[in-house]
Amino acid sequence: MSIREYFLRRIALKLKRYVPAEPSLEEKCQHLEQLTHYLEHQVSSLSSIMRYVAVAVVRDLQLARQTHESFDFQWDRLPQGRYMLENEQFRKEATGYVSEYTTMPTEWFAGKKVADVGCGLGRYSWALCKLGASVLSIDQSEYGLRRTLEACKDFPDHRILQADLLEPLTVGETFDLVWCYGVLHHTGDTYRAFKNIAPLVKLDGYLFLMIYGEPRWGITSDYTAVNEYEDWRRQTRNLNLHGKLDAIKKGMNEKRFSVIGEEHVHGYFDAIAPAINDLYTWEEVEGWLLEAGFHSIQRTIDTRNHHVIAQKG
Repeated sequence: MSIREYFLRRIALKLKRYVPAEPSLEEKCQHLEQLTHYLEHQVSSLSSIMRYVAVAVVRDLQLARQTHESFDFQWDRLPQGRYMLENEQFRKEATGYVSEYTTMPTEWFAGKKVADVGCGLGRYSWALCKLGASVLSIDQSEYGLRRTLEACKDFPDHRILQADLLEPLTVGETFDLVWCYGVLHHTGDTYRAFKNIAPLVKLDGYLFLMIYGEPRWGITSDYTAVNEYEDWRRQTRNLNLHGKLDAIKKGMNEKRFSVIGEEHVHGYFDAIAPAINDLYTWEEVEGWLLEAGFHSIQRTIDTRNHHVIAQKG
């Protein structure tokens, strides 16, 4: 061996010590998992910031008008569904859902003043009245309020109010419970709508919210569900509301949804047709409640979406 070959070998051996070994498949998977987790946090953070930055113009965009029109269409044309009052099984279950979601025993509601904010067709206004509460149903949709009046016609203490949740609510009274199920995330300014309804809760009263949640890390079914909704929103983005409804019905018939059956058309239209469908982290929702003076904040149902009850004062 020549001196040159000897020193080249020595240099090669030294360099080899500093060249990292090829990572194993398990190490590559771990790296990708952590990278995905990091990117998910970044996207979530940026999406949250953009929602707050964009609210100044959202109400002037076509997507805001489309969302209002979508719910008018829905309340006028789609009164039936698995979780609507026309379904006999839901009528039997509705009061139980209210008790479960709020963690309040059914006897608590008798004689209480309740505001059902974003009442839609009045399914939960009806359930709250059935439990003995005096209910004010609030919604921006004339069609929804008309159907709510019909649903609650047997309860003399029931009232309605047409209002935009992005404007201050001049109700002139406070309530033992403000119930707001699946509404705020469709407004285009969820935080402002939340701030407008929080004053309706009296001191020591309760606020119940259901707000769409981001997928929970590590729960594949959460990502599958959100991706399914997003795929259908993109496929139907440029269709009018009749076209969206026809596409959903066809998808149900062809078993292209994770849940199938005519009774689920209403639920999928609700999730897919409105242009504004914002998702939030638990930390965001909890932060709003703390800032507004609520305590005893409790997540009542273990799902991706946030079902939360909190007490004021």
